[in-house]
Amino acid sequence: MPNLAVELQQTPGEQETPVLKVENLHTWFEIRRMGFFKAGDVRALDGVSFELYQGETVSIVGESGCGKSTLAKTILGLHRPTKGVMYFEGKDMSEFTKEDLKAYRANVGYVQQDPYGALPPFMTVRRILEEPLIINGVKDKAKRDKRIKAVLEEVKLAPVEDFLPKFPHMLSGGQQQRLVIARAMILEPKMLVADEPVSMLDASVRVEILQLLRRLQKKHNLAIIYITHDLSTVRYFSERIFTMYGAKIIEKSTTESLLDNPLHPYTQALFKATSDPDAENLKTYKEVPTGEPPSLMNPPKGCRFHPRCSKMIKGKCDQFEPPEFQVNGEQLVSCWLYEEKK
Repeated sequence: MPNLAVELQQTPGEQETPVLKVENLHTWFEIRRMGFFKAGDVRALDGVSFELYQGETVSIVGESGCGKSTLAKTILGLHRPTKGVMYFEGKDMSEFTKEDLKAYRANVGYVQQDPYGALPPFMTVRRILEEPLIINGVKDKAKRDKRIKAVLEEVKLAPVEDFLPKFPHMLSGGQQQRLVIARAMILEPKMLVADEPVSMLDASVRVEILQLLRRLQKKHNLAIIYITHDLSTVRYFSERIFTMYGAKIIEKSTTESLLDNPLHPYTQALFKATSDPDAENLKTYKEVPTGEPPSLMNPPKGCRFHPRCSKMIKGKCDQFEPPEFQVNGEQLVSCWLYEEKK
């Protein structure tokens, strides 16, 4: 796979206001028995903080059930946060009116994992792309048609006139995902949330879709949140990588630093579990931690990874939640192993 990374005109630290700022975000879901009695809360997000800058891609990685998709849907406004604050272009989203929220959603595109399931089967390509424009007040049909044709050309669904009357089932998987991306781009957003956008596609098509997203990012200076469990793609498609485990972000780093030197034992385990064509590397599978991810209804005390961690410090990791420690100047890791290296 070619390296798709491009240099930002400004590094994140040099930009004044992030496109998105998340502070101590919690999203909990109440569980009730028999519809009346509260049985507890599923802590799907439990204290997540980060910043995203214009023109930057942040990859969020972790195994299934760690909170990646809940984070995406909370950012999109599909879930209401239980606690914490999100800022979009410096504005507190908790203070948004209905009109503000509608404008925000027009500025955030969503690329779903399953393209066929994300597209209404009874709508043509034209209607799928026209609907967001109508909802957002573009009344001039000529303007709608012009925008639809422009975005289809951008995502390489051409000749445009051949695709406009087609229904989703008439498209290949790669073409369906291009249509999902076209719908995400139709309102010219400032930010994209891509939730496992290539996991259901063939390997050759994955490269094309990632290249397409990178071209769109460069052309429109998009901020992108790329959510995945596939570490084989993040190195080509992100400036920074965040590792999630047990509803928390446990490591933040530039892509290069994380690939060269993953710090958290869980991040190290993720890399060891990544498929490798070299048969000599199969022995690394023996080092992958055993056990299951923690219950998000009753998470363990202290570090949430400690029941599976071979480097666990008794009396510390199992008792106290680790703060973020800065290592090597550009990596942040929530692990007591780095307490003396802060």
